[in-house]
Amino acid sequence: MYGWRAKIGLITPMSENAEHAFHIYAPEGVSFASMKINFPGPTPEGLAILTDRLEETAAMYKDYDADLVVFGCTSGSCIKGFGWDQECIRQIERASGHPGLTTSTAVLEALKALGTKKVAVLTPYPEATNEAERKFLEDNGYEVTNIVGMDVSYIRCEGRKMEACDEYFLYRNAMAMDLKGADTFFLSCMGLSTLEIVEELETMMGIPVVTSHQATLWSALRHCRVGAKLPRLGRLCMS
Repeated sequence: MYGWRAKIGLITPMSENAEHAFHIYAPEGVSFASMKINFPGPTPEGLAILTDRLEETAAMYKDYDADLVVFGCTSGSCIKGFGWDQECIRQIERASGHPGLTTSTAVLEALKALGTKKVAVLTPYPEATNEAERKFLEDNGYEVTNIVGMDVSYIRCEGRKMEACDEYFLYRNAMAMDLKGADTFFLSCMGLSTLEIVEELETMMGIPVVTSHQATLWSALRHCRVGAKLPRLGRLCMS
């Protein structure tokens, strides 16, 4: 039966890359449904529009047989500061009647599991959003040694979405990062397709790699009590 181990509901911005990646990398017996929220972009103002619609979107899962409902947006689930991820979870649970999770919560769980103390962060966000993410991580006990926003203006100018950032673009930007002092590297944003490069980045960087997709999938499986290792997705997913 489809979803015999776990049924996970996703709430994500307007792209299909999360579902695509999860269906490829999730273990057998785990299924995903999806709801979308349209928003103007990952600025603080755009993310406020996104999160204002979270509860009404989560309510669409009320009659769905889900084990977990996940808000799959990193910046959207941390933009309003310390504790905002937990407020998003409360909204999901109140509206859907199912356990909730956010990508920011998953990232915090991943960093804790890896014993992280200092993290270098790469994002496709503007500076104001980067500063909000830095503060969220630091307020949760992690030192951010470096946070860099990739220049994705060429993608925006062509009218394409974030998932148009290909493996070459992401890998080259990651390898250009200053990792001095960091014990973990975090590639942020559920709009990026990152799972294909986790293993290679860990090999080249010599430190654990966390990405939004990887952490969200890993944490969602743990919350659903699916005890499966995920080959090719780094140290986090082999524990």
